[in-house]
Amino acid sequence: MDTGHGQPALPFALGGELCIQTAAEQRQVLIDALGQADGRDLALDLHEIHGCDSAGVQLLLATRLQLQRSGRRLHLEALSPVVREVLRTYGLQALFDSPPTPGDRRETQS
Repeated sequence: MDTGHGQPALPFALGGELCIQTAAEQRQVLIDALGQADGRDLALDLHEIHGCDSAGVQLLLATRLQLQRSGRRLHLEALSPVVREVLRTYGLQALFDSPPTPGDRRETQS
């Protein structure tokens, strides 16, 4: 993924759960990913996330904010159905470069 900054975003995959029970562990994984990004945006692949709650959303928001502070961006890619649903529920699709699916648009129009 070209980020518009002349450097490709660092691809990084997360798996398992983004929830209160795994928040501390996943937070450390994300901190390590930020260290590896070396000034680049972070492209987070979430297709193997099978659980996500408000603590997971907080981790994503905190990661996004940390990247923004240094002029970088967080890109969410290959969202699992559970992550897509949580982002839709919280109204965060656009914030995370995650456009709504056609089903999401139908639900919001009814």
